[in-house]
Amino acid sequence: MIERIVILGNHIQGLGISRITNRLGYEVILYNQSSLSVARFSNTCGKFIKFKDLTHLLKLLMESELNGKKTLIFPTNDLMVGFLSDNYDELSTKYILSISEKKITDIAFNKRKTYESAKNAGLPIPESFYPNTLEELNLIESKLVYPVILKPAVMYHFYKKAGKKVFLCKSKDELVANYEKAVQIIPKNEVIIQEMLTGGAAKLFSFASYAKCGSVKGSFIANRIRQKPMDFGVATTFAKTVISEEIETSAKIFLKSINYTGVSEVEFMFDDKTKKYKLIEINPRTWKWHTMSNAVGINLIKMLIDDFDGKEIIEQKNTIENIGWIEQLTDSFIMISEILKGRLRFKDYLKSLKIHKEYATWDKKDPLPAIMYIILSPYFYFMR
Repeated sequence: MIERIVILGNHIQGLGISRITNRLGYEVILYNQSSLSVARFSNTCGKFIKFKDLTHLLKLLMESELNGKKTLIFPTNDLMVGFLSDNYDELSTKYILSISEKKITDIAFNKRKTYESAKNAGLPIPESFYPNTLEELNLIESKLVYPVILKPAVMYHFYKKAGKKVFLCKSKDELVANYEKAVQIIPKNEVIIQEMLTGGAAKLFSFASYAKCGSVKGSFIANRIRQKPMDFGVATTFAKTVISEEIETSAKIFLKSINYTGVSEVEFMFDDKTKKYKLIEINPRTWKWHTMSNAVGINLIKMLIDDFDGKEIIEQKNTIENIGWIEQLTDSFIMISEILKGRLRFKDYLKSLKIHKEYATWDKKDPLPAIMYIILSPYFYFMR
């Protein structure tokens, strides 16, 4: 039986995992590279351990005196997913890992593999090209309709160095210049050139679920209507539940096709041209707004733990629209920015807030993380 939870990484994802699992009765241990971590200040976090780098983290975990087979590890970001995946065989001798085995996680981790799997499953994706050389880029260029985006197959290192998720290319000259810039950051076999889907966050949807061997046990769908930044966002600031049989069917087909086990967020964007939801990516871990599950009443993390413990799971899916989640501090800045750009009216912003919702950091039973998040927000802004 699982007795404790180890969280790798931090920020709002880690805080959400800590609160959910501690209130289920589990001991929580947080590992993070920085001492300035929101989850560390939660009264649900029992112990904090700082590590220097991934080699040090592996050493700490393998040398720990914990009874590992009673300990479940959750990653909170792509770096930690990659760490668990790369060390899956070694770590799984001592711990229970919340991610799928490496061959499955790699499909989610590498978007080239994600798109290949989606196409094989018959699902629509944005038109995508995978040039491995500048010569191959020149060969496909005549097929492109500008603007296009250049993005990495593996996001973490690209975003950390480039400071953005994609390069927007409005001409051949911009495409070539951005390609040469990108291959200084990532390997050439991780470059993706993709059609640009318009509509922004209003057309962005996610299927959140827990699945066992490709069979979805619990799920809800959200429209991520505001994000930072609004174009090519790296973090959701406001989301609300919607009901969509098309998204649900597509996500289930995809998860079944890769035999996925774990919590995940499968992301889609509605394409006005084809009137279809196109698969964008899958996060094989918790994500920023995963605590929407508290407001929805479908606890995906509890399902995962109960499944590992051999307990019966009753299948659930959300059937109620307009249940929300908000990261209030950043969402306020997004609101101001969008109003100044003429893309949002203040009364529409206020209207969007008048729904039952979960707050990213605020909890009256655990107030310190929200306070520290405000205090540390300048640090997070400049460090990220």
